[in-house]
Amino acid sequence: MKTSINLYSKYLFLQLIYNIIMPQQLPLLMIIVLSIFSILIISLIIRYMYLYIIQIYKNNNKNNITIIDRLGSILPYWLPLLEGLQNFGQQILPDYPFSIMQIYKKTLMPLVIFYVTHPTLAFIIFFILYYLFVRTKSPIPDRPFIRFNVLQSILLFLINSLLGATFRALPIEFRTSLYGLMLCNTLFWFVLSTISYSILKSIEGKYAKIPVISQAVRIQIDNQI
Repeated sequence: MKTSINLYSKYLFLQLIYNIIMPQQLPLLMIIVLSIFSILIISLIIRYMYLYIIQIYKNNNKNNITIIDRLGSILPYWLPLLEGLQNFGQQILPDYPFSIMQIYKKTLMPLVIFYVTHPTLAFIIFFILYYLFVRTKSPIPDRPFIRFNVLQSILLFLINSLLGATFRALPIEFRTSLYGLMLCNTLFWFVLSTISYSILKSIEGKYAKIPVISQAVRIQIDNQI
């Protein structure tokens, strides 16, 4: 009799522990299962989208400029734009009218801050673009329009980086003087105008014709053929 009571008491004790622990573990287990399931679903969606885009490219003439080509040509220009805003925009934009500065703070400034606080991001994006679009043995289909704009955005990024490094190497007395601000303002508008022009041409589905820069891109593409 005592043995039965002891066994029953142990059973009640274990049942109590189970009821206390399981409600705490169940949500965590559900979160893990749902996370794994979500990752699998997202991976499958990305895979099918990738295969679908490749199939579209294979069926179309590579010289035909599609909507995907236009959108894909716009995205790389964010790299030289953020580089130009970092090098020149932060110094001269505070002197611009208040309304322009407010628009900048609400739109591009958070991206610039993120870009500045993560300096390795630019080099990671640079090498990804180089691996996917510049190399002759690229894992994605060859699209001349996207390749042209990616190469042009990389060249603009390198020019911006060189100009920014050169400007920062100048004496601080010159950079803060009237002539230094004029030079910085000129470089800023050079960056902004070339990128805006390139994006506009990408939207139109036409090749940009920036003097020297676009010609250098053409020469690079022709040498790789």
